[in-house]
Amino acid sequence: MRRGVSAALATATVMASAGVAIADNLTGAELHALLAGRTIYISAPFGSLPIRYNPGGTMIAKSRAMAIYSGGVGEDRGTWRISGNQFCQRWNIWQSGREQCFSVSRTGSTLRWASNDGMTGTAH
Repeated sequence: MRRGVSAALATATVMASAGVAIADNLTGAELHALLAGRTIYISAPFGSLPIRYNPGGTMIAKSRAMAIYSGGVGEDRGTWRISGNQFCQRWNIWQSGREQCFSVSRTGSTLRWASNDGMTGTAH
């Protein structure tokens, strides 16, 4: 099941468009201000995956559509933190519980992210 979750989250990403100007990556302080206490919507083939980043470093996501990709697990919780100019997150179930770190840039209202394992995508 957990392996399916990793594949689902990989599938749920949208590749950043070629030819779009890349802005400078956000700093750790900018990332903290962007995430703490907010819900970020990750673009996915099935719609948006809303992730709530609580100020205390916990996060939660719920998606009925995600349950299809994760063997019935439509909700997960985890932790997030800032490390330098990246944010890192670890789900309890999704992604097999492994930590993933991301660099983020902003172009207008669109956030473009790149993970330490080569995945890229957008969010708002």
